[in-house]
Amino acid sequence: MEKREIIKEIINGLECLTKENPRELILMLDYYEDTYYEDSISALILKWEQLGYGDYGSSFPVTAKLVAKLESVNDGVERPREVYADIIALAKDALKEMKEYKIS
Repeated sequence: MEKREIIKEIINGLECLTKENPRELILMLDYYEDTYYEDSISALILKWEQLGYGDYGSSFPVTAKLVAKLESVNDGVERPREVYADIIALAKDALKEMKEYKIS
């Protein structure tokens, strides 16, 4: 899988995440964060690093922060809707970061 393909798939995942409803996001956290799903954001980031494209977090700090946040709230504990709204807002920033990346 090439850099361009991974970035495109992560952008697709972020676009889906930005359209989530904060009330329903708790039900979908696994899909975005768990590497069990090969097209999840976390799995794609893992693939990026395994293919030797470098440290993902240094290239995409906002997206890495988003994934860390997804991991921290994916524990089965329901949180206030504002927490999920913040995740969605962070996903919008991450989406912008990914779209602005110039593939070398």
